[in-house]
Amino acid sequence: MTEQTSHTAEEDAQKRSRRATRKRLVAASAGVFAEKGIDGAPIGELCAAAGFTRGAFYSNFATKLDLAVAVFEDLVDSLIDRLDSGLEQWLDSDADTQEVVTRIIEGVTDQTANMNVQAVRLELFLAAFRSPEVRDVVRPLRNKLYGAVETALGRVAESQHLEFTIPAADMTRLMLTSYSGQLTDRMAVGDITDQKVIPTMWLAFTRPAGRSEP
Repeated sequence: MTEQTSHTAEEDAQKRSRRATRKRLVAASAGVFAEKGIDGAPIGELCAAAGFTRGAFYSNFATKLDLAVAVFEDLVDSLIDRLDSGLEQWLDSDADTQEVVTRIIEGVTDQTANMNVQAVRLELFLAAFRSPEVRDVVRPLRNKLYGAVETALGRVAESQHLEFTIPAADMTRLMLTSYSGQLTDRMAVGDITDQKVIPTMWLAFTRPAGRSEP
């Protein structure tokens, strides 16, 4: 092995190690952020949750907010992957259309009732409300997720020969924000009655394709 080859192999190993460290920090930090908030979460505690020292944090992130954004980015990517891998299976299953739509919205909104993830999302959206710079980072991630959900809902409608009575983007936004609001209520005041908001909206805003308004 030449000196150059050895140096390249060492650099590759360092990059893999750094990626693994970053991934562990992102995965472990959601619980700490959920409990303490972004501003209140000690860097030492974030590192300890992942089994690292503070040096691992500063070699990967400039601020706690950067880490919180990375948590949200990882969530968006994982949920889009889940949609890509699961939608065809759901459509081919015995589940009825409203159940498939509910799976899409529930999975994207709270990642199967992971309240830590929901809490981090809310924390980050509050930070975006206060800071235009954070908003500029969060907006494209949110739009990326909404776009994936819009595509998925469109495929469900097409498979059932349905069309939306309102723009698909509006349908997506209504479903996601309504269900997210239910989750926020649940987090704040405890369990609430399931109002079946997703199936209700689906029935209210779809019709057989090609049928015009009366």
